[in-house]
Amino acid sequence: MGITIENVASSIGQTITDIYGRKVGVLVSVYSDFDGKVTAVEIMTNDMTYETLSSDRLEHGIDGIKILPEWVIEARKIERKLDVIKKRFKALEELYKKNQIAQHAYKELKEKFAKEIEHVKIETKNTKELLRKRINELENFVIHIEKAMTHLIVSYTAGEIPETGFKISADFMRFARQAAIDERKDLDKHLGLIEKLEQELVSIVSGFEESQTIATPAQPVTQPSPTPLAVKVVS
Repeated sequence: MGITIENVASSIGQTITDIYGRKVGVLVSVYSDFDGKVTAVEIMTNDMTYETLSSDRLEHGIDGIKILPEWVIEARKIERKLDVIKKRFKALEELYKKNQIAQHAYKELKEKFAKEIEHVKIETKNTKELLRKRINELENFVIHIEKAMTHLIVSYTAGEIPETGFKISADFMRFARQAAIDERKDLDKHLGLIEKLEQELVSIVSGFEESQTIATPAQPVTQPSPTPLAVKVVS
Protein backbone atom coordinates (compact mmCIF):
# COMPACT_ATOMS: atom_id res chain seq x y z
CA MET A 1 0.00 0.00 0.00
CA GLY A 2 1.32 3.47 -0.88
CA ILE A 3 1.43 6.62 1.22
CA THR A 4 -2.05 7.97 1.96
CA ILE A 5 -3.09 11.52 2.70
CA GLU A 6 -3.79 10.45 6.29
CA ASN A 7 -0.12 9.49 6.65
CA VAL A 8 0.96 12.94 5.52
CA ALA A 9 -1.71 15.17 7.06
CA SER A 10 0.03 15.68 10.42
CA SER A 11 3.26 16.71 8.67
CA ILE A 12 1.76 19.55 6.63
CA GLY A 13 3.32 22.83 7.69
CA GLN A 14 6.12 20.99 9.49
CA THR A 15 9.83 20.71 8.76
CA ILE A 16 10.60 17.23 7.50
CA THR A 17 13.93 15.43 7.27
CA ASP A 18 15.51 12.79 5.11
CA ILE A 19 16.26 9.27 6.39
CA TYR A 20 19.59 10.53 7.77
CA GLY A 21 17.93 13.22 9.88
CA ARG A 22 18.92 16.16 7.68
CA LYS A 23 16.33 18.92 7.24
CA VAL A 24 14.87 18.94 3.73
CA GLY A 25 12.32 21.72 4.10
CA VAL A 26 8.73 22.43 5.08
CA LEU A 27 5.99 20.21 3.68
CA VAL A 28 3.50 22.75 2.38
CA SER A 29 1.14 20.81 0.12
CA VAL A 30 0.03 17.34 -0.94
CA TYR A 31 -1.09 15.98 -4.31
CA SER A 32 -3.36 12.94 -4.13
CA ASP A 33 -5.79 10.83 -6.16
CA PHE A 34 -9.50 10.56 -5.36
CA ASP A 35 -8.81 7.40 -3.35
CA GLY A 36 -6.57 9.38 -1.01
CA LYS A 37 -3.31 7.90 -2.29
CA VAL A 38 -0.55 10.50 -2.32
CA THR A 39 1.14 11.02 -5.69
CA ALA A 40 3.50 13.83 -4.67
CA VAL A 41 4.22 16.47 -2.04
CA GLU A 42 5.39 20.07 -2.27
CA ILE A 43 8.43 21.01 -0.21
CA MET A 44 9.51 24.57 0.57
CA THR A 45 13.29 24.38 0.90
CA ASN A 46 13.55 28.15 1.50
CA ASP A 47 11.36 31.22 1.00
CA MET A 48 12.11 31.28 -2.74
CA THR A 49 12.48 27.61 -3.62
CA TYR A 50 9.72 25.01 -3.83
CA GLU A 51 10.24 21.43 -4.99
CA THR A 52 7.75 18.72 -5.94
CA LEU A 53 8.75 15.24 -4.78
CA SER A 54 7.00 12.12 -6.08
CA SER A 55 5.47 9.72 -3.58
CA ASP A 56 8.17 7.09 -4.14
CA ARG A 57 10.57 9.47 -2.37
CA LEU A 58 8.45 9.27 0.79
CA GLU A 59 8.86 6.79 3.60
CA HIS A 60 6.30 6.56 6.39
CA GLY A 61 7.30 5.13 9.74
CA ILE A 62 6.85 5.59 13.47
CA ASP A 63 8.68 8.93 13.23
CA GLY A 64 6.37 10.20 10.50
CA ILE A 65 7.26 11.10 6.94
CA LYS A 66 10.90 10.89 5.85
CA ILE A 67 12.45 11.74 2.48
CA LEU A 68 14.47 9.15 0.59
CA PRO A 69 17.43 10.28 -1.54
CA GLU A 70 16.81 9.83 -5.26
CA TRP A 71 19.68 7.36 -5.56
CA VAL A 72 17.96 5.00 -3.08
CA ILE A 73 14.94 4.74 -5.39
CA GLU A 74 17.11 3.99 -8.42
CA ALA A 75 19.21 1.47 -6.52
CA ARG A 76 16.17 -0.41 -5.23
CA LYS A 77 14.65 -0.53 -8.72
CA ILE A 78 17.72 -2.07 -10.35
CA GLU A 79 18.24 -4.48 -7.45
CA ARG A 80 14.69 -5.73 -7.87
CA LYS A 81 15.05 -6.03 -11.66
CA LEU A 82 18.32 -7.94 -11.46
CA ASP A 83 16.92 -10.34 -8.87
CA VAL A 84 13.67 -11.00 -10.77
CA ILE A 85 15.21 -11.57 -14.18
CA LYS A 86 17.90 -13.79 -12.66
CA LYS A 87 15.28 -16.03 -11.05
CA ARG A 88 13.06 -16.09 -14.14
CA PHE A 89 15.92 -16.93 -16.50
CA LYS A 90 17.07 -19.73 -14.22
CA ALA A 91 13.51 -21.10 -13.93
CA LEU A 92 13.04 -21.02 -17.72
CA GLU A 93 16.23 -22.96 -18.40
CA GLU A 94 15.55 -25.56 -15.71
CA LEU A 95 11.99 -26.14 -16.92
CA TYR A 96 13.15 -26.57 -20.50
CA LYS A 97 15.91 -28.91 -19.42
CA LYS A 98 13.28 -31.10 -17.71
CA ASN A 99 11.05 -31.01 -20.83
CA GLN A 100 8.28 -29.27 -18.91
CA ILE A 101 7.70 -26.51 -21.46
CA ALA A 102 7.32 -26.54 -25.24
CA GLN A 103 10.30 -25.62 -27.37
CA HIS A 104 8.51 -22.79 -29.20
CA ALA A 105 7.44 -21.21 -25.90
CA TYR A 106 10.98 -21.60 -24.54
CA LYS A 107 12.51 -19.89 -27.58
CA GLU A 108 10.03 -17.01 -27.44
CA LEU A 109 10.62 -16.36 -23.75
CA LYS A 110 14.37 -16.76 -24.01
CA GLU A 111 14.51 -14.18 -26.78
CA LYS A 112 12.45 -11.82 -24.65
CA PHE A 113 14.69 -12.40 -21.63
CA ALA A 114 17.82 -11.85 -23.74
CA LYS A 115 16.57 -8.41 -24.80
CA GLU A 116 15.60 -7.55 -21.24
CA ILE A 117 19.00 -8.62 -19.94
CA GLU A 118 20.76 -6.30 -22.39
CA HIS A 119 18.46 -3.46 -21.30
CA VAL A 120 19.11 -4.20 -17.61
CA LYS A 121 22.86 -4.17 -18.21
CA ILE A 122 22.61 -0.59 -19.47
CA GLU A 123 20.39 0.43 -16.54
CA THR A 124 22.79 -1.22 -14.11
CA LYS A 125 25.75 0.68 -15.57
CA ASN A 126 23.88 4.00 -15.29
CA THR A 127 22.77 3.29 -11.72
CA LYS A 128 26.29 2.39 -10.61
CA GLU A 129 27.56 5.62 -12.15
CA LEU A 130 24.86 7.54 -10.24
CA LEU A 131 25.89 5.93 -6.95
CA ARG A 132 29.59 6.53 -7.55
CA LYS A 133 28.89 10.16 -8.41
CA ARG A 134 27.06 10.58 -5.10
CA ILE A 135 29.92 8.88 -3.24
CA ASN A 136 32.33 11.39 -4.78
CA GLU A 137 30.06 14.28 -3.75
CA LEU A 138 29.93 13.03 -0.16
CA GLU A 139 33.70 12.56 0.01
CA ASN A 140 34.19 16.16 -1.12
CA PHE A 141 31.53 17.32 1.35
CA VAL A 142 33.27 15.62 4.28
CA ILE A 143 36.58 17.23 3.29
CA HIS A 144 34.85 20.62 3.10
CA ILE A 145 33.23 20.21 6.52
CA GLU A 146 36.46 19.04 8.15
CA LYS A 147 38.25 22.09 6.74
CA ALA A 148 35.56 24.41 8.13
CA MET A 149 35.66 22.66 11.52
CA THR A 150 39.43 23.02 11.68
CA HIS A 151 39.23 26.79 11.10
CA LEU A 152 36.43 27.08 13.67
CA ILE A 153 38.39 25.19 16.33
CA VAL A 154 41.53 27.25 15.69
CA SER A 155 39.58 30.52 15.99
CA TYR A 156 37.87 29.32 19.18
CA THR A 157 41.10 28.13 20.74
CA ALA A 158 42.69 31.48 19.92
CA GLY A 159 39.88 33.18 21.86
CA GLU A 160 38.37 34.87 18.82
CA ILE A 161 34.97 33.11 18.95
CA PRO A 162 32.63 32.85 21.99
CA GLU A 163 32.00 29.39 23.44
CA THR A 164 28.23 29.43 22.81
CA GLY A 165 28.58 30.13 19.10
CA PHE A 166 31.44 27.65 18.83
CA LYS A 167 29.46 24.79 20.39
CA ILE A 168 26.36 25.40 18.25
CA SER A 169 28.36 25.61 15.03
CA ALA A 170 30.51 22.60 15.91
CA ASP A 171 27.42 20.50 16.65
CA PHE A 172 25.91 21.44 13.28
CA MET A 173 29.04 20.43 11.42
CA ARG A 174 29.58 17.20 13.37
CA PHE A 175 26.03 16.18 12.59
CA ALA A 176 26.43 17.03 8.89
CA ARG A 177 29.69 15.07 8.71
CA GLN A 178 28.20 12.00 10.42
CA ALA A 179 25.10 12.07 8.20
CA ALA A 180 27.35 12.11 5.13
CA ILE A 181 29.35 9.18 6.50
CA ASP A 182 26.15 7.22 7.19
CA GLU A 183 24.87 7.88 3.67
CA ARG A 184 28.23 6.81 2.24
CA LYS A 185 27.95 3.49 4.09
CA ASP A 186 24.51 2.88 2.58
CA LEU A 187 25.82 3.76 -0.87
CA ASP A 188 28.62 1.22 -0.50
CA LYS A 189 26.12 -1.40 0.65
CA HIS A 190 23.79 -0.87 -2.31
CA LEU A 191 26.65 -0.69 -4.78
CA GLY A 192 28.00 -3.98 -3.47
CA LEU A 193 24.58 -5.63 -3.70
CA ILE A 194 24.04 -4.43 -7.27
CA GLU A 195 27.44 -5.76 -8.35
CA LYS A 196 26.73 -9.08 -6.63
CA LEU A 197 23.34 -9.47 -8.35
CA GLU A 198 24.85 -8.44 -11.68
CA GLN A 199 27.59 -11.05 -11.37
CA GLU A 200 25.10 -13.75 -10.38
CA LEU A 201 23.01 -13.00 -13.48
CA VAL A 202 26.07 -13.13 -15.74
CA SER A 203 27.17 -16.42 -14.16
CA ILE A 204 23.77 -18.04 -14.60
CA VAL A 205 23.41 -16.95 -18.23
CA SER A 206 26.93 -18.03 -19.19
CA GLY A 207 26.54 -21.27 -17.23
CA PHE A 208 23.45 -22.36 -19.15
CA GLU A 209 24.99 -21.31 -22.46
CA GLU A 210 28.06 -23.44 -21.77
CA SER A 211 25.98 -26.46 -20.74
CA GLN A 212 23.93 -26.21 -23.94
CA THR A 213 27.09 -26.02 -26.03
CA ILE A 214 28.45 -29.15 -24.39
CA ALA A 215 25.12 -30.97 -24.75
CA THR A 216 24.89 -30.23 -28.48
CA PRO A 217 26.56 -33.09 -30.34
CA ALA A 218 29.23 -32.04 -32.75
CA GLN A 219 28.40 -32.53 -36.39
CA PRO A 220 30.70 -35.06 -38.11
CA VAL A 221 33.15 -33.51 -40.49
CA THR A 222 32.63 -34.86 -43.98
CA GLN A 223 35.92 -35.76 -45.57
CA PRO A 224 36.12 -35.14 -49.31
CA SER A 225 36.20 -38.28 -51.43
CA PRO A 226 39.66 -39.02 -52.75
CA THR A 227 40.11 -38.05 -56.36
CA PRO A 228 40.93 -41.11 -58.50
CA LEU A 229 44.40 -41.07 -59.96
CA ALA A 230 44.56 -40.57 -63.70
CA VAL A 231 46.42 -43.44 -65.37
CA LYS A 232 48.05 -42.78 -68.71
CA VAL A 233 48.78 -45.84 -70.84
CA VAL A 234 52.05 -45.52 -72.74
CA SER A 235 52.21 -47.55 -75.95
